[in-house]
Amino acid sequence: MLVPLVLLIAGVGLVLVGANKLNGAEPTCYGRPMSPGDVCHVQVKGSFGDGMPEPHDTTYQEQLDSMTSGGWTAIGFGVVLLALAAVITISWTVTAARQDREY
Repeated sequence: MLVPLVLLIAGVGLVLVGANKLNGAEPTCYGRPMSPGDVCHVQVKGSFGDGMPEPHDTTYQEQLDSMTSGGWTAIGFGVVLLALAAVITISWTVTAARQDREY
């Protein structure tokens, strides 16, 4: 029963984190809150290797859009984990009930 419990806790956590990103959080730039019209300038240290996208400045709206998509992604993964926990629990319950009837 440990696996479904871990999946349940992780799923609920992801749904809550996603909901928080969608409802209450505001965009930040290196930990500082942003306002409409602000631009977050990249602070590049070092070089980027092959295949790595070069970082770029982001606007308030781009940061907000990123948070929104991240929120929905977290909720989606959370729902998948909750469904997986339910399927495993139901499967184990049905298997246990069948074994009880066989004896």
